[in-house]
Amino acid sequence: MESNREKNLLGKQEDYRRFSFVLWSLAAFLYVGLVIPESWAQTTRPPEFMIPAICVALFIAIVYNRLAAKATRLLYEDE
Repeated sequence: MESNREKNLLGKQEDYRRFSFVLWSLAAFLYVGLVIPESWAQTTRPPEFMIPAICVALFIAIVYNRLAAKATRLLYEDE
């Protein structure tokens, strides 16, 4: 039977991986929005707002990815 700590670490690992995936997807979606031809993108925000948003999403995705790796490492160190 899994201990409470193992369940907690497994839940954290799954959550951090999901957050990371969602943020990677968001960054990719915003990046694709930058490469759309200019005539289609006249109703969207200018790139000066999208580029920092992409960078922030990527940075936070990397942080969550590292947290997931740390939770995985802690989970398997106990075994």
